[in-house]
Amino acid sequence: MSGSEIIDYAVLIPLMPFLAFPVILFLGRLFNGTPSWVRNAKEGGIIALTVMGASLVLTLLLIKEHMNKVGASDVFTWFESSWWNSETGAITTKVFGFGIYIDHLTVMLLFVAAFLCFLINIFSIGYMNTDPINDNRNHRFYAEFVLFCSGMLGMVLADSFLWLFIFWELMGLCSYLLIGFYYERPSAAYAAKKAFLTTRVGDVFLVIGLVMLWNLFEPYAGTQGALSYAVVFDPENIARVNSGDLQLALGMMFIGAVGKSAQFPLHVWLPDAMEGPTPVSALIHAATMVNAGLYIVARMFPFFMEAELGALSTLAIVIAVIGGITAVMAALIAFVQMDLKKVLAYSTMSQLAYIFTGLGSALWLANNGYDELAAFAMGASLFHLFNHAMAKGMLFMASGSVIHEMHHAHHEVAHHGHDDDHHDDHHDDHFDAQSMENMGGLASRMPITATAMFVGSMSIIGIPLIGGFWSKEGIIASAWKVALKEPIFLLPAMLILIGAGMTGFYMSRMWFMTFAGKPKTEVAEHVHEQTPWIPIPLVVLTFMTLSAIILAGMHAGKWLGDFESGHYTSFIDGIGYEMEHVFLNPDPFLLVLTYVAIGLSLVLGPSFAMALYGGSLDGDQKAKPWMQWAIDLSARVNKNSKFDNTEWANSSLATSLHKRLHFDDAYDAAMLKIVVGFAKLSAIFDSKFIDGVIKTIESTSQEASRRVRALTTGSARDYIMMTALGTLVIFILLWGVA
Repeated sequence: MSGSEIIDYAVLIPLMPFLAFPVILFLGRLFNGTPSWVRNAKEGGIIALTVMGASLVLTLLLIKEHMNKVGASDVFTWFESSWWNSETGAITTKVFGFGIYIDHLTVMLLFVAAFLCFLINIFSIGYMNTDPINDNRNHRFYAEFVLFCSGMLGMVLADSFLWLFIFWELMGLCSYLLIGFYYERPSAAYAAKKAFLTTRVGDVFLVIGLVMLWNLFEPYAGTQGALSYAVVFDPENIARVNSGDLQLALGMMFIGAVGKSAQFPLHVWLPDAMEGPTPVSALIHAATMVNAGLYIVARMFPFFMEAELGALSTLAIVIAVIGGITAVMAALIAFVQMDLKKVLAYSTMSQLAYIFTGLGSALWLANNGYDELAAFAMGASLFHLFNHAMAKGMLFMASGSVIHEMHHAHHEVAHHGHDDDHHDDHHDDHFDAQSMENMGGLASRMPITATAMFVGSMSIIGIPLIGGFWSKEGIIASAWKVALKEPIFLLPAMLILIGAGMTGFYMSRMWFMTFAGKPKTEVAEHVHEQTPWIPIPLVVLTFMTLSAIILAGMHAGKWLGDFESGHYTSFIDGIGYEMEHVFLNPDPFLLVLTYVAIGLSLVLGPSFAMALYGGSLDGDQKAKPWMQWAIDLSARVNKNSKFDNTEWANSSLATSLHKRLHFDDAYDAAMLKIVVGFAKLSAIFDSKFIDGVIKTIESTSQEASRRVRALTTGSARDYIMMTALGTLVIFILLWGVA
């Protein structure tokens, strides 16, 4: 297959998992419970893995082809429609098809989605197929899994906002199905409905925005679709449309992104989405769902570049402010969470908020003529999306590894060799394997998982030279560059700077509570890594996160931000430039800002976490050398600090944070008053009007039928009389007409 031919097969990247969906469902229903289906096919897991592997291979080939091209696009025409135009007297032809649009943004997010979906698939085989609760229903999980991946891959590759929306809604359906996978649990059913309804609020505004966008660009579409990127991103077309109307349309679309990426105030669904299996959490938080909102905002970049100078600045500021508010709010709530997965859920909200602030900065700079700064801010934002996806995918799978082994250990402790005298409250069926209050001291017992979570946490915190450090510093610097030009930007710039220290605290707290100190329960004492398949993606993603320094040296951020740039191969020169730019910046303000951010994230936040939650491992237990130093340091800080947390823990603020700042209460009230009220009105309308009309028609037809039936007496005399009357009537009518 030559390089020029690869893009012709790009449509197979989303198509293969889409077609695998009915295949897995059918085979699952046909062979469910049979030994070969369970052992060899892993209840559809091997089929899904094969398909996702093929999609990943095609993705890598497509990326290789694109590395030497800029803005390549190709359109697959499914069918053409022609009709007669009575006004012009000509035949009008419209092209309807699925197009493949390739640029730097497509390449990056396509790799993230395909790569992580493949690794999560591997993890799922170890996680889902070894838990008895999933027996005979894993085929449903894998079918919905590949459909979800197909939706994300198709959305990224689509060449129009119309197709983007179609795949966007496909992901929404799959998220509902997967979050509610354990639908027999009331909490899972509630979480699925909550996610579906909350994201639908955003989707309504997205549809409005797309309709407005179609109305703006339809006069200039020609034979192409009015929402095609080729039409809406054309600089001449952007210059023709009214900037105010364009800003309003993009603002409506942004609300859709807020819902999908769980930003304030449509964030309430994401923590509850943890009710789904852990592979679903990793899928939503790293590979698909939440990145879709970021993608649609990043796709707006050409509008801001080509629109009238300063005309779209207000929207850019709104995007950045929403990001700043969400970053701090989510970090605050993460402070008090005890559920391991929910800490990571709020971390996702906070880190996505960083990216929204970075995108807002990039869009403002682009719309105000600072093209070079805009490219830098855009590149930093997209690079952070990449780094966060790798780290967060690893963190969720690591949390799943902990939870999975905690479940196994609990079963072992509760049912093997323990009499009633040795039985404690944690051995019953109500034991919470996700609570960090039941963990502790796992660094020596789960070295691979602990290492993965250690590296992932450092990346999210922004420890120098690790993953997210390079991109997070770029976002903070870009926000402050805008703040120096636009004072209102001081708010999001200050919020994300404060958020750096907060991230250092809650991520360090999570790791120390889970892996440092002595085991808090007997269950934690019996934990050890034993499940195959699970460690594989953790090892791979650990190296991916650590290798971000290579991508930084290759100017990945610059490449992602400037769609007209080529690709960089000089690692030595690149890393030298990055090190000088970060640690020896000639701009005194940016130099001080960098070290303030490093101090907040590296020193202040982790120090408080060590003081509260640090401690030595149990007995002669030792972690791996690259982690043991952190545990020893935490033990010393914890021992020497006399920080009393009681007042804070019992404060009204802490109580409010435990209740998620009461947003969930407001959501429930809204659902009861609006949705339930609407449902009752719909029921009344259905019973009184719809059913009433149907029953009236039914009774009328029955009465007419009864009367007609009465005429069928069986008497020849009656039939002759009716025939004669009918003939007379016809004669009179004809005579009257004549």
